[in-house]
Amino acid sequence: MSLMVKRAFGTFVLLCGALLCAAPTIAQSQSSDMIWDATLAKAKTQTLVMVNQGGPGFDKTIEAFTKKFGIKVEATVARPTVILPRVKTEQANGQYVWDLWWATTSNMTGTAGPAGMLQKFEDFLILPEVKDVSKWRHPDYIYGDAARMVFTHAHEVTASAYRNTEIVPDLDTDSIDGLLDPRLKGRIIVRDASQPNSGSSALAPLYTLKGEAFVARFLKDQDPRVLDNPQQIDSTMMRGGAAIAFGMQFFAYAQCVKDGGCKNIKPIAHLEAVSSRGLSVFKNAPNPEATKIFVNWVLSKEGQEVFVKEWAAANESGAVSMRKDVEPHPLHKRDLPDFARARDYVWVHTNEGAKEVDAVVRIFKEVVGR
Repeated sequence: MSLMVKRAFGTFVLLCGALLCAAPTIAQSQSSDMIWDATLAKAKTQTLVMVNQGGPGFDKTIEAFTKKFGIKVEATVARPTVILPRVKTEQANGQYVWDLWWATTSNMTGTAGPAGMLQKFEDFLILPEVKDVSKWRHPDYIYGDAARMVFTHAHEVTASAYRNTEIVPDLDTDSIDGLLDPRLKGRIIVRDASQPNSGSSALAPLYTLKGEAFVARFLKDQDPRVLDNPQQIDSTMMRGGAAIAFGMQFFAYAQCVKDGGCKNIKPIAHLEAVSSRGLSVFKNAPNPEATKIFVNWVLSKEGQEVFVKEWAAANESGAVSMRKDVEPHPLHKRDLPDFARARDYVWVHTNEGAKEVDAVVRIFKEVVGR
């Protein structure tokens, strides 16, 4: 065999090998495209029924989705304390009317998932760019629960507690022990932490840093006023009605600062947690194809870019994405966790932080009596 023939034969073998190696990838792409097209065709005949926590960031992202795909979305804004009992009762009676839940994830991972109200999220993923673990910032923080029913697409480092510097102005907050200062008795507000919510999440870093005995003593000795929802916490702090708040919403605080207010309100150092925003699919979702198209799109590079943009336009924090190829909004980069030291945070909205949150709920019930 001549040298030229040998070279030609070698090139042919290499080319065939390359084509054989590429064949599974090509086949996978073609398969996902076919599945996507068939799913989209059915989805266009359905209306996606969603629960979310409300706000322009959600609304504008949903509008972009409907404009792109022509799929109607019926979105209901509801607090977990309202929607979860309703869904639980409906499901117990064999009624399945909800498709998707899009919100912060503590009640998804801590209540709905364990109660059997959700289904495995992976079953709804189609696009390779969403299913590929390498596209996300940390493989251990894609799902908020071990059963993989809650997909967390945004994690945000946020303050847990705030103080009014004009009330007990010489208070020592460099040391967490300053929270036991007797001058604070009756001047602290806490959101009702008898269940997983912003109140129990706010107290979780305190539990992590100081332990159960400290949290119990804090609740007993300082006799905090217990309020029912975060809006009450926000308004009370903004009008100077408390010295310390556990459960104030960071986005409300940031907006207040942007508007020129809250100059006397500061986050308390060392008391930080990671809040998480994500999606879950309700059991027996009645519009599965519409659900699949939405979750795949909103978790794609395009969808996450839309979300980050729209979230930043309406909020002063949290415009971040877990996708590696989606940059945080420039003014929100500070909110993205440093995944190189992921274990240093308290992940209050995921199963990783469930131990701390559950402990706070138990201590709160024992001490406060709710």
